[in-house]
Amino acid sequence: RSGWDESQRDPVTIARRCRDAGAQALTLHARTRTQMFSGTADWDEIARVVDALDIPVIGNGDVTTSKHIVAMRDHTGCAGAMIARGSFGNPWIFAQGRELLDGAGEPKRADPAPEERLDAALAHARLALRLQGDTRKTALEFRKHFGWYTKGVPGAAQLRERLFQIESMQQAEQICSAYRVDLAAEQAA
Repeated sequence: RSGWDESQRDPVTIARRCRDAGAQALTLHARTRTQMFSGTADWDEIARVVDALDIPVIGNGDVTTSKHIVAMRDHTGCAGAMIARGSFGNPWIFAQGRELLDGAGEPKRADPAPEERLDAALAHARLALRLQGDTRKTALEFRKHFGWYTKGVPGAAQLRERLFQIESMQQAEQICSAYRVDLAAEQAA
């Protein structure tokens, strides 16, 4: 973080202390701790830290699209971008970002179709279930993930309303299956 709060915001000094203590790379989330995730990340702070250090600096904050990865690199000169909330329900951001960093004007990979989003969400849910082993607990925890994965799909509000009520992963599978049937019927009409 750039500091604890505005009165202690001094990312360059903090970064130098980390380097002097032996850090071989540094990630800066360009907000204070008290800001949490509100406001806008100050990418200029990342640029100042990059200029001040002789170790790789990874920028973090407000990277929610693949184009933001390139924009952050171009704006700050950082060695890499860390993506957090921008990847929630959007694991494709990494491949799209790599394509842009490799010189593609636009990502070769288009945003995923609704069916692909559901496939990824269910695969992710199955992994969570395998890890946790408790279908109800996993289902309750995974509701928010379904919200992220279904963002922007046709009929998202109604789909989320149903998915946010699941008590088991089997229910999620059934809801997604019914959604696919409805979506195919709409596309055929």
